[in-house]
Amino acid sequence: MSNIKTFSSCTSELKNIRQFVEHACQDFPFREDKVNEIVLAVDEACANVIRHGYHMSKKGCLEIEISSDHEHARFVIKDVCSQITDKQLIPPENNLCEPGGLGLCLIHYVAETVRLLPHKGKGNWLELTVKFE
Repeated sequence: MSNIKTFSSCTSELKNIRQFVEHACQDFPFREDKVNEIVLAVDEACANVIRHGYHMSKKGCLEIEISSDHEHARFVIKDVCSQITDKQLIPPENNLCEPGGLGLCLIHYVAETVRLLPHKGKGNWLELTVKFE
């Protein structure tokens, strides 16, 4: 079974995205602190899509699909932005006092895998998998 929901590319939707992810995580065997980390990681990924993919335009959309198998929760964020590369998902090695890249560091810290899924059509499908504890 999976939960799927579509959101507009408006930063005001990030609250609804966080609530959707938090609610879906209640069905998974995660501690509360891990749920909070997952919510923040998905929020960061979606904020990056809105900022860098849609360039803050409110005319785009994001679809989030949340599912699981016996070992992992799977979060797929789908957009219709210009395609990115796997290299763009690697956190930069920079000074923590400089802006940029911390969201990617957080995403990689929380998720066991962070990857682009191949698909037909426009946009990007970003998959984050988190192992059950």
